[in-house]
Amino acid sequence: MRKSLLITGTLAITLLACEDRNFNKPALLDKPRILAVRADPPQPSFGVATTLSTLLYQPPLDHLTADLCPTPGPTTYHWSWCPWPMSAGTDYQCPFPEDDFKQLYASLGLGTPPPYALGDGEAVSFTNPFPAPLLYALCRGDIGSSLGGVGSTSGGPDAGTGRSVFNCDLPAEDYNTPNASDTHPIGFKVTIKVEIIPSCPSVLPTGFNPLTAVYTLHLPTNDAIPVNQNPVLDGIWVTDYWSKDFDSGVGGDNGGTSDGGIASDDGGGSAAVDGGDDLRDGGTGNNGPDGSVALDDERSVTVKRDKHVGLKLDMDINTAEHLAVPSTIDYDSTHKLTRHYEHLDIAWYAEAGDFTGEGKGENTGFLPTAWPAGQDNAPSANPDDLASFDFNTTNTWDLPRHEDYKHDTARIIIVLRDGRGGVTWSSKLVNLETTP
Repeated sequence: MRKSLLITGTLAITLLACEDRNFNKPALLDKPRILAVRADPPQPSFGVATTLSTLLYQPPLDHLTADLCPTPGPTTYHWSWCPWPMSAGTDYQCPFPEDDFKQLYASLGLGTPPPYALGDGEAVSFTNPFPAPLLYALCRGDIGSSLGGVGSTSGGPDAGTGRSVFNCDLPAEDYNTPNASDTHPIGFKVTIKVEIIPSCPSVLPTGFNPLTAVYTLHLPTNDAIPVNQNPVLDGIWVTDYWSKDFDSGVGGDNGGTSDGGIASDDGGGSAAVDGGDDLRDGGTGNNGPDGSVALDDERSVTVKRDKHVGLKLDMDINTAEHLAVPSTIDYDSTHKLTRHYEHLDIAWYAEAGDFTGEGKGENTGFLPTAWPAGQDNAPSANPDDLASFDFNTTNTWDLPRHEDYKHDTARIIIVLRDGRGGVTWSSKLVNLETTP
């Protein structure tokens, strides 16, 4: 059986790094990895196309020795989908044969379904082939199916008996409802799979090729419920221990640079410059913290080695969307509704150093206040939520000395998820000072 490397979180990172001393540093980027899969939009309605893409990290060729990657090749992609979950238990293969799915789809009066194979491009398109009322009925077991070997297309044992073979999103109040026919499903899960052969597969552990990632696409089961949108992350500001040359000469008297107003022990310490007034801020129009500058992908910002470099994400608290119908992830220990806004998860990655901001590490997140049923207070109106959001959208990046990381640039990548399939990211490149 061919081995494949599944990239979905910490497990994948551990597998990728199992042959070197950095295996306990999941935030460290040093081998090809799929960091995220994104659908845009993340919850397409019936007949709506979504664009599927990956956040693929590949080390720059100048970071690899000739013996590790003697003949770099093209990066190849293969995308597919399945109307059923894929997991290690199915060897990440679709357990429902495509011919059987075609028959089921036709029996429902829908015509010809999209093929399982979606294409071989860096990005591909998938069009939702299911009307929401049909998915609603399938989730409740109102329509029989042969998926998973249960029921039949003509109305088998799962039709109208309170059972469903599907894995659907349910509202919080339906969490303990024993009969599927008594629930009100809010999402139908299908699986997207991408297999990637990186340009330097020789740097992967032996036998683990291609890289494989699976992503759950949540399809609407009720057209009256607003669909999810991807969260918004406009960029990254660096707040401490940076310098930048400007054409206009803005900065201190040390050659037109600024280190953010921080009195560093290497003689720096020019006047602070606001990241939104005098400096380019990534084109978003947002103002950064005083003494900050927006990172870009042209390595125009230099960060200092052997320092605690401050970071702040350019994102708004309102990217945590209101939940019109909270799901089963939004309940408390007694299964009472406690959440009205999305939980945001932030993953921090870099080619060098560690993330240590006040014990935060490589994962932070924003969990809006849990309100009792009947209350619905926006996080932007809650001082505690505002403080929590500000705290968790900052971090500290500890950069190594030159003797420990000899490259003159380092990439930093932030992945933002909303818990409902929404994903976005920001990737920037910084220049590193020559010493220490």
